[in-house]
Amino acid sequence: MKKYLMLMMFASTFLFGQQNSDKRYKEIAGRYGGNDGICLFEDGKYMLYGYATAIFGTYTFEKDHINFNPDKQELFMIFGSQNPTIGNSARLFFSGFERDGTAVQFDEGKPQPVFNDDANCFASPYVYETKTKPSQIILSDFIDGTWQQSKFEIPKEYNDLAIVHNEPSRYEENFTGMVKSEGKFKVLTISMYDKAFKQNDEDENDNNWKEILEMKSEYYQAKEGRKNGIFFNKHYQNFPTPESSIYKLDKKTNQFISKNAEDNEAYFRDNQYNDNRYLRKYMKVEGETISDKTFNKNNISTQSLFFTTCGKGSEKSYKYKGFIEYEDKSEPKELQQTTIVTPLPPAN
Repeated sequence: MKKYLMLMMFASTFLFGQQNSDKRYKEIAGRYGGNDGICLFEDGKYMLYGYATAIFGTYTFEKDHINFNPDKQELFMIFGSQNPTIGNSARLFFSGFERDGTAVQFDEGKPQPVFNDDANCFASPYVYETKTKPSQIILSDFIDGTWQQSKFEIPKEYNDLAIVHNEPSRYEENFTGMVKSEGKFKVLTISMYDKAFKQNDEDENDNNWKEILEMKSEYYQAKEGRKNGIFFNKHYQNFPTPESSIYKLDKKTNQFISKNAEDNEAYFRDNQYNDNRYLRKYMKVEGETISDKTFNKNNISTQSLFFTTCGKGSEKSYKYKGFIEYEDKSEPKELQQTTIVTPLPPAN
C-alpha cells in the first residue's frame, strides 16, 4: 500500500510538472472571441463564456489537438443548517427546479413533482414549509428517457435546507479544439461551435483581462469554500463567507450578524432579499445515486409541491410570504432576523 501511494504521488507530481513545463499553455493563453468565446489560462484552466453563461474547466494537449474537460456539477445538491427559531418544523428552499420532470420524495411519502406541468411566471424564492423534519429526501429528474435519482440522509439537527437542481447542459460535455496562426493572430476552433474564435489583442494589464481573472479567482474560491459551507440570508440569497471583523456569531439563533446591522435598518427595509446583515451557514449533505427501476410517472402524485402560472389561474400561484410589508415606511421598524414559522422550505 505504501509503495502504491508513493507511485500515485510520483505520477501526480510528474503530470503537474509536465503541464507547467509545456510552453504551449503560455503561448496560447488569452481571450478568444467577442460577446461569446473562450478564455484560456496559463495554468491549464479555461472559461467558456456567452450570454448568461460562464463554464470553467481544464484543458490538456494531445498532439496538435486540445482536450477540454468542463467542471461538471452534481445533478442534485442539498445544504443544511440548524435554525433554532423554527423548532421541530422545517423550511426547504428549492432552486433550479423550474424545468419539467423533477420530483421529490420525503421519507416514505409519495413522490410528487416540484412544480406543476407547464409552470411559468416564476418568482423566486420557493420555500416549502413542513411540520416535521424529513430524515430522507429522494430527488428525481427525467433525462433522456431515464430517471436519474439521488438519495440524501438528512442529519437530524438540520431543519433548514437549500435543495439545488443543476440542470444538465451541453456546455458540460467534453469537447476538443485546435489553435492555428493566421497572420499575426491566433485562431481557436472548438468542436462545440461551427465557427472560429480569433484571439484578442489583450495583455495582463488590460482591464477586460483583469476582470476575467477576477471572475476566475472568485469561481475557484467559491468552489473551494463550498466544502466549508455556504451562506444564505433568511430569504436564501447567497453571500460570500462573512468576515470575522464585520460579523459575530449569535449562537442563540445560529446566525452571523453584522456589527453594523442597526445602522442599515432603513435601507434593507426596501431591499430585504439582498439583506446581508443576518447570515446562516449551510453545510453540504452528501448524497448517493440510486437506481429504482420500478420508478415511473405512475408513482408520482398529481399534486405538485408548488403551483405557478400566468394569466388564468394565476391567483392560485405560490407567493413567498417571507418579506415584511411595512405600512408606514417613515417609521423605523425592526427587521426580523429570521422568519418564525408556526407548527407546520427554491433559485439561481
